[in-house]
Amino acid sequence: MEASFRLIVLQAEADLLALSRQHVKDCIVTALEPTQRWFLIQTNTDAERDLLAVNETLLKEFKEVFRVRGCSDALVDGLAFTFEPQETVDRQYAGNWYWALK
Repeated sequence: MEASFRLIVLQAEADLLALSRQHVKDCIVTALEPTQRWFLIQTNTDAERDLLAVNETLLKEFKEVFRVRGCSDALVDGLAFTFEPQETVDRQYAGNWYWALK
């Protein structure tokens, strides 16, 4: 992955967080290594996750964050967004995010 995309990712995290917080006030957005094309949006509850994950407009806005920064359609189409609540991680993985994301 070239260095310029890494810089775009760092800048985009703040935009993705702002877009997410328009719907769920207490959430976290993180670019996951090593590909940095995979983003984790952490919420507190299953209901908050569902609110974000089914929002097609939000997903389009997420991708637009990268398009306006000059990313190609192929790169944008390859982006992945995972919505996961702490509630599920606690219930199914004893609070262990490592196992939840494997």
